[in-house]
Amino acid sequence: MPITIHKSGRGLVSVALLGAAALTLAACTSAGGASTDSGASGLESGFGSRAENRDVYFLTYYDPSTDPFWNQIYSGAKDAAELGNLELVHQTAASDSAKMVDLVQTAIATKPALIVMPFNEGEAWVQAACDAHDAGIPVIAYNVPAPDSAADCVLGFVGQDFREVGNTLGVALIDQVDLKPGDKVLLPAEHAEQPYAVARGGGVNDALTAAGLDEGEFLTTKDSEEDTLNILTSWLVANPDVKAIVPLGGTPHRMLVAAEDAAGVVVPIIGFDTSAQVIDGIKTGRILATADQQGYVQGFQSVMQGILNLDFGLSAANINSGGNGLITKDTVGNLESPDLKGVRY
Repeated sequence: MPITIHKSGRGLVSVALLGAAALTLAACTSAGGASTDSGASGLESGFGSRAENRDVYFLTYYDPSTDPFWNQIYSGAKDAAELGNLELVHQTAASDSAKMVDLVQTAIATKPALIVMPFNEGEAWVQAACDAHDAGIPVIAYNVPAPDSAADCVLGFVGQDFREVGNTLGVALIDQVDLKPGDKVLLPAEHAEQPYAVARGGGVNDALTAAGLDEGEFLTTKDSEEDTLNILTSWLVANPDVKAIVPLGGTPHRMLVAAEDAAGVVVPIIGFDTSAQVIDGIKTGRILATADQQGYVQGFQSVMQGILNLDFGLSAANINSGGNGLITKDTVGNLESPDLKGVRY
């Protein structure tokens, strides 16, 4: 995967983001999408200039060019890097756990100022993150938190509280669907064994068992939309008695309405994340609601925390990027403006 370098320029910084009066900075953007530094040195406070090393690696597990949710994340990271005058180097593992380790080790060798990475594979990436920390390179996590074994190697985390929001979705499902003991609920995820799916599904099952209902059934659907569609369709054909589906990842959520149509099955869906397909499903009533972990916030705030740490030595915090609100048919219109594509869906 070739490295895409986003060289920061200047933009408009709001009070809400930086805790200062809005300031306008000059920018010049090249045709290739990378911004060219105009020579200005950052804000008067030193934000965007105080640290000499401004090279930051932003690593994604899924490829933003093919996954709309991870495109939201990367969009936020790029915007924050531009505001903070960073040289943002993006690389993706493209769903390959071993490749993520290689990317971290390669980044360490270049001695960047910061590495920003998710922990989709949990323990498998701890050693690489701690190697970066031991080399004096700060690490900030986003999307999936680092396991406890990496607590001393990671500065902070920006993402959704998966189990809490899973419980919120489970309660909402029970409120809207007449489920009975013995009813089948499907919990599909790209990788049902990964921490995000285990936590989200665990939260859903907490709500189901508290209501005296059977736990949902986990199903791995893989990463590609084509594979996911085929796996979901086959499962639905074999299980037409399913009473509800709670997709735990963005890919099965995007493909579920099409899979139901292909299988000739229509059952309630409630899930996580936003995409064009999910917005359409909510508008037509095929999807009851979705939680919104706000990928843009995950990319923006993780990089922003890095800038504040680099320039001012401020400690990174743990930020819940999504809260517990659900997007429903009544509120989905707030997301679908065409100019918000890549930011909200």
